[in-house]
Amino acid sequence: MNQEYEKAIRQSTLLNIDSLVIPSPYILDRTIDIDYEHSLVWDEEGELLGYLLVYATPDSRKLHIYEQVTSPFGRGKGIGSAFLEYLANSVDEDARIYLFVWEKLISSIEFFQSKGLVIEELIVYRKMRFHRMSATAGTIREAIALTKNKDYSVVEELGKVRHDAKKSLKVLFDMASMLSVDNFNKVTEDINRETTALVNTLNTYEDKIRVSHKVSIKELIIERVIPFVEAASFPCQIRLNLESRISAVMGNYMNYSRALINLVSNSLDAIRVSGRRGIIEFTLREQDDAVLLIIQDNGVGIEREKLKKGSDMLPLFVGKTTKQGTVGEGLGTRQIFSTFGPDSIHVESKVQEFTRWTIALKKNNQKDAALLTSLGSRYVRFIKTTQSIGVTRESGRPEISRFIWQLRQMELFSYKLLYQFSRYNNVRDIFQNILLYRYGGRSFEQFKAELRQCRIDDEVIRSWLMGMMRRISRNETWIMQNLSFDEYKDELLQSYGQAIDRTMIFTMDPDNGRFFATDRRFAEHLDFVPYLGRGRDQLLRGEFSGDFKNLTSPVVMGVWSVKDLRDLHDKLRLIRKGVARLREMGLSGEKRLSFYTTTYNSIGRDVDIFRTLSLHDMLTMEDGALDCLTREVDNEMNEMVFAAG
Repeated sequence: MNQEYEKAIRQSTLLNIDSLVIPSPYILDRTIDIDYEHSLVWDEEGELLGYLLVYATPDSRKLHIYEQVTSPFGRGKGIGSAFLEYLANSVDEDARIYLFVWEKLISSIEFFQSKGLVIEELIVYRKMRFHRMSATAGTIREAIALTKNKDYSVVEELGKVRHDAKKSLKVLFDMASMLSVDNFNKVTEDINRETTALVNTLNTYEDKIRVSHKVSIKELIIERVIPFVEAASFPCQIRLNLESRISAVMGNYMNYSRALINLVSNSLDAIRVSGRRGIIEFTLREQDDAVLLIIQDNGVGIEREKLKKGSDMLPLFVGKTTKQGTVGEGLGTRQIFSTFGPDSIHVESKVQEFTRWTIALKKNNQKDAALLTSLGSRYVRFIKTTQSIGVTRESGRPEISRFIWQLRQMELFSYKLLYQFSRYNNVRDIFQNILLYRYGGRSFEQFKAELRQCRIDDEVIRSWLMGMMRRISRNETWIMQNLSFDEYKDELLQSYGQAIDRTMIFTMDPDNGRFFATDRRFAEHLDFVPYLGRGRDQLLRGEFSGDFKNLTSPVVMGVWSVKDLRDLHDKLRLIRKGVARLREMGLSGEKRLSFYTTTYNSIGRDVDIFRTLSLHDMLTMEDGALDCLTREVDNEMNEMVFAAG
């Protein structure tokens, strides 16, 4: 056990395992020594994810947790809890377990408090203050038993992931508080690794919901792998040869991320041993139905004999060291081959010159059949049922109201189509093009030409969006040319209440109630100002969610600027005028109202964003009472821009 443990400790540095979790200051009790029986190593398929280093008295009545270390790839697995539980269950119930934690490591203190340990004293060591935390093994067992939950629903699992994500953020905060001139490089490396842990925590939850999904290898390299290389403690040049458009592949993001980090970690180790200035080159290109990823380093290389395949059809170096004259067990190489598959990997190397990995991944040629089927059937239904306008000026109100609500259904459906472009494009730019087509005089041919420049995985979605926008524009034009806005403004607004799963924004002219609205993901309030024909400060910006009949879900309203107290009261009167228009459009007087923070504020007061009231109360409020809807704001917040909406 001691040889295996000591080997793991030596290799922990090479594996870039964070060692800032419990930096014990010293051994308080000189009668204790390293206790290999109770020290632990967490190994998964040959990959070291953490270890626990324990000192103890000969009778195991006092146990000092000297180090507890977890790899970023082990975050969210409960390794720390498992270590502590095993330790508490392996000694007598009244055995005393203690440790020291730096007072700024709040997340670590909270973790151990949740396991039953309490702060007993504060000590100062090398000008740093440490908390001594302690509990009996029995107390720790009871605390862990109370927090155990064997079966998680999806909601409970999400809560657990939320907790783990918050814990990672606290660790990042703790690390940032450690920064000094002396430890800057070390701590920034740890911060970079902890961001990897946070991403993996979130992807762990996603993977439990969906084991295999689309993975962009290009994004993974740029967002996860390159920052890892840049954080290396020695110079390493990165060369990129990435084609501009690379198809996604099917796989498990977390496993792919871990495998590539393991791969470049081995490359960094090989470069470090070589003593030369490092070069790691990434090449990404498509070949037939595959995406080829080639990673080459200029490290010490792998001997030819070790490149040969063994009885398990894996190269002989897999699971063994690839570095000459150094300790190591090639940790991570099994995980690499397990993740991508041995048939997809080809390794070439020349000792003291290079090692080149070529990984072939199949393109994601599987369409999301369920999504396309759903979108396609809805598109066909809308197109078939709206081949003609179907109403005239002489039609009754019920028929015209149905026509308006159907138009809004098509508009909401177009949002689903538009959102499919978000993977490769800025959908707000596309929505600007849609606005110009619908209200700005741009022709359909111009709209189509702009949309054809946008990338989309499924070409049929582009066709559907163009078809829907043409039909929407036709019906919308008929309404504007043939119906009185005042007569149908209630239907025109309330029909947006069908967007029960969306947050909608709108920009309104409070003088006449005319407005434009959309899903908040696609536009800002300012985008609608040019189409209302008035200045920004004569208009209102607003927001609502779901059915207007839900009285507890407030309508949010606000303005863009306030220049002085008189202007603040004028803007409140403007909001009140907008509330009058909402009441005319059929919203109940009991519907709640809340307020936006003013975007540009030059004074020490603003609309009270924490205040809510009913539309009726706002509408009937006297001018002299409007001041109760304002509040003092912090001086340092004045003249700051909060949003461009």
